[in-house]
Amino acid sequence: MERWPYNLPIFRRWHEAVSPDGRFTASMTASEISMSNPTSGTLRLSSGLELERCNPSFIWSDDSRFLAVPQWRSKLGLRLRQRIVLLDTAERRAYGSKALAWFLQPKSFDAGLLIVIGEPATSHPKEFSWHLPDDLHRFRRIALSW
Repeated sequence: MERWPYNLPIFRRWHEAVSPDGRFTASMTASEISMSNPTSGTLRLSSGLELERCNPSFIWSDDSRFLAVPQWRSKLGLRLRQRIVLLDTAERRAYGSKALAWFLQPKSFDAGLLIVIGEPATSHPKEFSWHLPDDLHRFRRIALSW
């Protein structure tokens, strides 16, 4: 067991999560983005969808409709702040939040309430929350091939 903060999900080297209804599996192998920083990799869904520059701290909604995953926004090859990407398995659509923090870690996704911690490895983390699907208007649609 690693010591804090390296035991946080944002530092995982590998993660796999099966949707609560068992229809989908999300998995990722990741590596450090730089020394002593969280990890990044390509999220892969069993349906064939792939999403790059993600962190392996993704989480399924309890109804299996959404997968929430932190993704780095990049510019000129640099990884900047993260946003939350919602993969809607019912509609086969993806939605992205605005960039929220350097590091994001989904905390829970129950009864439509997604709670995400910004800067979880600091002494002053910030909490973000959305009620879904009602708050989808706060996200921008992302073009992805399913």
